[in-house]
Amino acid sequence: MRSFQSIILIIPILLLIDLYTYKGLMGLIKSRSRKFRIRASVVYLTFSLSLIALFILFYLNYQKSPEDPARYQRLIWFNSVFIAFFVFKLFYIIFEGLEDLKNGVLRLTRKRNYKESPPPMDSMVNRRDFIRKIGIIVAALPFLGVLHGVGWGRFRFTVHHSEIKFPDLPQAFHGLRIVQLSDAHLGSFYSNSGKLEEVVSIIDDIKPDLLLFTGDMVNNFASEMEGWTSMWSRMNAPMGKFAILGNHDYGDYSSWHTKAAKKANLDAILRQEEEMGFRILRNENVAIERNNERIYLAGVENWGLLPFKQYGDLNKAMTGIPKDAFVILMSHNPDHWVKKVNEKTQIPLTLSGHTHGFQFGLEIGNFKISPVQLIYKYWAGLYKSNNQYLYVNRGLGYLAFPGRVGIWPEITLIEMKRG
Repeated sequence: MRSFQSIILIIPILLLIDLYTYKGLMGLIKSRSRKFRIRASVVYLTFSLSLIALFILFYLNYQKSPEDPARYQRLIWFNSVFIAFFVFKLFYIIFEGLEDLKNGVLRLTRKRNYKESPPPMDSMVNRRDFIRKIGIIVAALPFLGVLHGVGWGRFRFTVHHSEIKFPDLPQAFHGLRIVQLSDAHLGSFYSNSGKLEEVVSIIDDIKPDLLLFTGDMVNNFASEMEGWTSMWSRMNAPMGKFAILGNHDYGDYSSWHTKAAKKANLDAILRQEEEMGFRILRNENVAIERNNERIYLAGVENWGLLPFKQYGDLNKAMTGIPKDAFVILMSHNPDHWVKKVNEKTQIPLTLSGHTHGFQFGLEIGNFKISPVQLIYKYWAGLYKSNNQYLYVNRGLGYLAFPGRVGIWPEITLIEMKRG
């Protein structure tokens, strides 16, 4: 019911964007023959309205998608086509809209000042055509960016290296190297297993002490992990490999005939992650020892702001940890750090993922921007507040849209320093 209500709100927006783009593009060919204009109109409206219809179908049936990776691949590839053209239209109508707004203001001004003679119609038409052409050129840039993100960006694995100093880090752990992975969404990679071999090679070169995975190994189904176990088991870390669950790992975004079937799916995911060599922390902790000194690694189940489920229990995860111990917390959703960790505990470092950096944005040096900032205050990279650190991994895989534009798939290297 909620999906249907949402789509009722989305349809008018999509149609308005589409028709406004149509108005502008048709204005550019107004000097062509009537026959040409009719053909162009039919082609544009058929293609664009078909995309909207298929998008609605995809949206309404997403949660009903069967356990069929090949079908899911067809769905997300359609989604990439829809998003590419939607981005083009969204950027284009900015120019069309601003020009309409300017002309509207001028008309109102002339009505109040009737003595002023209007500018020649030819000059207004020429300006409008010029603005429309500029709009097409500018809109083509993000359109091409989306195509690049689908073809290459989703495999542009990038190491983000952060060195963090802690005054209370046990001396034995000075120089500890942690690799964090997150949001693999293996079902989205489908037949591209060879691409992830590069990730294994990068981790081999880094030689981490700990390998931590902060949730969302799959999109929905345990079957998505078939064929990946041997590859992920070759990712080595002498002090251990640990994982937590993300919101997609529970199967909450699919329809299940019985609760037992849903539980069996989760059990299969847990079993295969263990076969990969991970110990899964479900509201629990483990001591990490080195040279007779000890830190603790705690992991909570997924906890997010509604409508995300709140399976995580931080108090349970911290049970048995000495009060003055150094703790690293793994929590999939960065909102958990905001609401339950920062300024409410003494946990010095939390590792999260979940946001994917929206898979779309711009990063140049320390500057980064993405639409995901409208939803999450902490969405990519390292943050510090109240002498507590949060690191949000940008994700290794992708979801729904099979690409990444400006926000590349991430392998995180954190070096712990005492100081």
